[in-house]
Amino acid sequence: MEKILSISVIMPVHNGESTLEKTLASLFNQTKKFDELVIVDDASSDESVQLIKRYLHGKQNFTLIQNEKQSGLAAAYNKAIKISRNDLIVTLHQDILLENDALEKLVGTFTDEKVVASTHVVSHSMAIWNKYSFWQKCFFARLASKDFSGIDGKFDCFRKSALEKVGLFDEKHFRTAGEDGDLVFKMKKIGKIVKTDAKIIHLHKIDPNFSWKDILRKQAQYAEAQGALLRRGRIRNFFSFGKSFFREILLIGLVVPYIWPIAVLLILTYSFYYTRLIFLTEYRDKRILLLPFLNIWLLFVSFFYSFRGFIYGKQIL
Repeated sequence: MEKILSISVIMPVHNGESTLEKTLASLFNQTKKFDELVIVDDASSDESVQLIKRYLHGKQNFTLIQNEKQSGLAAAYNKAIKISRNDLIVTLHQDILLENDALEKLVGTFTDEKVVASTHVVSHSMAIWNKYSFWQKCFFARLASKDFSGIDGKFDCFRKSALEKVGLFDEKHFRTAGEDGDLVFKMKKIGKIVKTDAKIIHLHKIDPNFSWKDILRKQAQYAEAQGALLRRGRIRNFFSFGKSFFREILLIGLVVPYIWPIAVLLILTYSFYYTRLIFLTEYRDKRILLLPFLNIWLLFVSFFYSFRGFIYGKQIL
């Protein structure tokens, strides 16, 4: 007789009041029911905790953990995993809208005992993108209207036993980025990771105060994580290296004899093409004149922080 696997949904939260209610509503509206919900609030300064308590009032099988100090994404995952009581662990971010059958599709592959993890398909809706502020639109321009698949924590499922076997998420070396890539590397060594068509929509916080400085900070986080992943041997093939460090490669090309003219041309092309959707839709906004310079500055931010992540072997921003 086939064993019915029990499900724990774990949800890290930090200042998620603008999307939390929609995310929770989509979770509780699933065709497949879960057995436990564990939420770790990572020292939110908004109304996230109060909203969670109001929404979950009267509901059973949920646990709310409140961190007094912010510990980071990997540590929040681990705290929830350690107290979870079920066979499967589903990670869910605070700004995700699930299609009604997403959970059913995500966990359906675990009838195969060799499967240790399953992934979702995330859609970046143009309708949602159009609601962002100018600088948020710039940050997400490369994603708008596109679908992506892969483990990134937004809505993934893992066997708890497999997570324990690989030592959970690496909170020692990754704080707010890179923990997913590190985990994928370790999980592939012990079993199969299966892609599913579990569909989700990334809402993201609609923040009118999001500025160009936030773009630089986000890029610094990601670059530092990529540097740490490289140092720890998680990036091993040419394709992954090129995808992770194309900005750094462009800059290095500027100092290579005979190559630098090509590098200059590629950088100029990148400065416009990377956020081409903005140039097509927001051309009336005067801030668009700053965008090519910001895109070029991102090359230097990436270079510095990926180098720092590689030297220290950890992501700490």
